[in-house]
Amino acid sequence: METMRGKFEKFFNNKRNMWLCVLVCVIGIFLIQSAMHNFNQEMPEFMSYPDFEKALAAGEVDTVYYNKANEYMTVTFFNDETKNMTEEERQQYQYPIEDQKLVKYPAYEEFRKDVLESGATITQVDNENIVDLVMNLLSIFFTVFMLIMLMAMLRSGPLGMLSDKNKKALLKTSDVKFSDVIGQDEVIEDLRFIVDLMKDPKKGEAIGAKVPKGLLLQGPPGTGKTLLAKAIAGEAGVPFIEQSGSAFIEMYVGMGARRVRDLFELARKNAPCVIFIDEIDAVGIARDSAKSSSEHEQTINALLEQMDGFESRSGIFVIAATNRADKLDEALVRPGRFDRQVTVNPPRDWKVRADLFKHYLAPLKIDPALDIKNLALQTPGFTGADIAAICNEAGIIAMMNNAEFVDAKALEEAIDKKIFKGNRSKREQFEKDRRVIAYHEAGHAVMTWLMGEPISRASIQSTVSGVGGAVFGADKESVFMTQKDFQKQVTIAYAGRASEEIKFGTPTTGASNDITQATNMLLQYVERYGFDSEFGLLDYQVLAKDHIVPSNESVKTVRKLSKEIYAKTKSLLEQNYPLVELLAERLLSEESLTGDQITRALKSKSESMAANALPAD
Repeated sequence: METMRGKFEKFFNNKRNMWLCVLVCVIGIFLIQSAMHNFNQEMPEFMSYPDFEKALAAGEVDTVYYNKANEYMTVTFFNDETKNMTEEERQQYQYPIEDQKLVKYPAYEEFRKDVLESGATITQVDNENIVDLVMNLLSIFFTVFMLIMLMAMLRSGPLGMLSDKNKKALLKTSDVKFSDVIGQDEVIEDLRFIVDLMKDPKKGEAIGAKVPKGLLLQGPPGTGKTLLAKAIAGEAGVPFIEQSGSAFIEMYVGMGARRVRDLFELARKNAPCVIFIDEIDAVGIARDSAKSSSEHEQTINALLEQMDGFESRSGIFVIAATNRADKLDEALVRPGRFDRQVTVNPPRDWKVRADLFKHYLAPLKIDPALDIKNLALQTPGFTGADIAAICNEAGIIAMMNNAEFVDAKALEEAIDKKIFKGNRSKREQFEKDRRVIAYHEAGHAVMTWLMGEPISRASIQSTVSGVGGAVFGADKESVFMTQKDFQKQVTIAYAGRASEEIKFGTPTTGASNDITQATNMLLQYVERYGFDSEFGLLDYQVLAKDHIVPSNESVKTVRKLSKEIYAKTKSLLEQNYPLVELLAERLLSEESLTGDQITRALKSKSESMAANALPAD
């Protein structure tokens, strides 16, 4: 029996065999349905019972076939051939379909007597619908068999378990080390002791320290969470079992929970090891959320059970990654399951981004004069994955342009594609549009410089996404923003529109995104951070959650602040408009300027303006 079971599992663990069975089932069902359709098409026409009685009285009926279990009986009528036949000859004769009729069976006691008295023959048939019965049974068999095959494929095996092939795919060896992870030194420092305890659990016994059961890595996409998980396994020298949270989500209730149990069973057989669950929010979302379901609850309950240690978890370290830690079930992140939570952020230091650029540009042939520092300065907030994509895209751009190497121009174009989500436009801009864009971006750049904020690059190169230009900022020296910082950022956002109004007398629609950004900042200024004393230190988002609708007074305050800041922005820009004129003409001529070029040009012009403004001796 076990031998046959083993052969069965081996056959159906092969996806090709299962698909072949499904295909055979589909063809079988199609052929059966076609045969039944053709059979039903050959059914005789219906005749009313009164018409049948008339035909019976007129001697036109030859034979009546009936079955007490059926609603209709089949009646054959004499034709030119059968009129002169003997009864024996007629019994051998096959009536054509047009000489047969279906008549409702009357089911009264004297029916047989009435038929016989008319001179017709009556015959009781016990298995008139045997063909229909067989066809229906075959159709049901093929349908059920096909559903079993599909369910088996969805479960990755006939019993819903991980197949041997899938187990081999999940079980890996990581050769990644902490030295391969760039820009996460602070996080690595926090993780080294975990690796030390995994390598030598007895090391912590002296002071009673134990290896944590789980680690939750949270942070934006592309920051290196998966790489860190692999580095932990690589440093510890243990197997690495990787699974996505979405792999546990099944349409059949109980299958996700089974996969969780199979995963931990695989880990126990290969302990010590690391289990890594990527995007755990796909399966670990709070059970009382709108996305919760019976299948989801069973799956997360199984995960909680396995992590809680009802069964031995010795030597199994669980790492999970998510971009949405706030959506996870509270029971999942409590101590004893994921004991440690580490936030992995994009690098805040331009030097780290410079190292990432060097790493990902290493396989490419680059311009010896390439200024990597300038690239790093103009990509604040970029993750390692972003920089890797930019370097690869720059290589493609250089290849398409038949360039000998990757230069700053190719990399800047790749950065623009990442930010603006589109290629640079090949169509020449209208001269009027170019001038508007140049003065708009020059207004932003000059105001940024006047506010003492860093600039890494300014560009008026159009893209297919419709963006006409941009001023790129650089890293801030602090993660906090003061009241003045908010006002500075709103002032910079309004400077583009103010510049258009000063130069051309009327603004354009090009400032729509700036207005949106400024509005969001002003709302936070008033409603969240309490920078406006009139409203006090209240978070209006909290009030909204409790169904307390904030007063429209906040809108009035935001409107008032907006008008005040815009008036100051325009006044300050008018006083320094020669700087805007200078920078706009440079942008029209060169299209893109680095932060150093902008700073030197504005500083020189500003000093010249100050000297000319001094009174004569």
